[in-house]
Amino acid sequence: MKSLFVEKKGYYIPTEHAASPWGAVTLHGGASAGLMTSLLEEQFPTETMQLARLTVDLFRPVPMAALEPRIRTIRDGKRIKVLEASLFHDAQEICRSNALIVQKQRIELPTHAQLAAQPPQKIIDAFAQEEVIGINAINKAADIKYPPGLHTLIPLKPIFLNMGVGRGCSWVRLPLQVREGLENSPLVSIATLSDFSNGFAQLYLSPKQGFINADITLNLHRMPVDNWVAIDAHTRAQPHGISMVEAVLYDQQGMIGRVSQSNMTMTTYSQ
Repeated sequence: MKSLFVEKKGYYIPTEHAASPWGAVTLHGGASAGLMTSLLEEQFPTETMQLARLTVDLFRPVPMAALEPRIRTIRDGKRIKVLEASLFHDAQEICRSNALIVQKQRIELPTHAQLAAQPPQKIIDAFAQEEVIGINAINKAADIKYPPGLHTLIPLKPIFLNMGVGRGCSWVRLPLQVREGLENSPLVSIATLSDFSNGFAQLYLSPKQGFINADITLNLHRMPVDNWVAIDAHTRAQPHGISMVEAVLYDQQGMIGRVSQSNMTMTTYSQ
């Protein structure tokens, strides 16, 4: 099975499948988020605790090069754990993630607090359609062919996905392992896919200018029931060149969480 990273002597070497739309020498934000989340998940008992919030700060473009992970426990409580993971290249910190882990507890919810048992109808209907592979296979607002990478490998079931208009909604799943030889957990899959919020809601200012995200904040109140997740994302931009993405995440049983991302303008893909 294809993977995003191969481990060698404690370092993680990206494969070509981890590349981003911004160029072959830069990793997809989802690849970096997925790797750090996989390493963080090994630090807590998933049977009794769950990641409730993951924040990823992308300090600079993550290079297509050997990455050294470093893990730190900030708080190690019975009900709350706070963990931190960073990726370094040539002794320079490239990106960092912070995970809030909380204890699970069985409760009875009052009727008025219960969430809808299903996603919106348009999202349910789209799940029955045949998947397409990669964002080059869907309709685009701009005449752009994206370079190879994670974004050209993912299976999609689009609901509304007209790339470049600042609004996008699609089912998506992760078809390859984040770490070679290790099956993805539901958390690792959704952390990797969370970065597609900005991709689906990408807003083009011109054929050569769009928005790149500097972070990912993922809030989850439960894990998905299978490997398909629907991302319903919007971009909201301002004339000073800063925008934000907000996305709601669903599985076939309803809402599972949200993503927010802070964006800035960036020269887009090679024509």
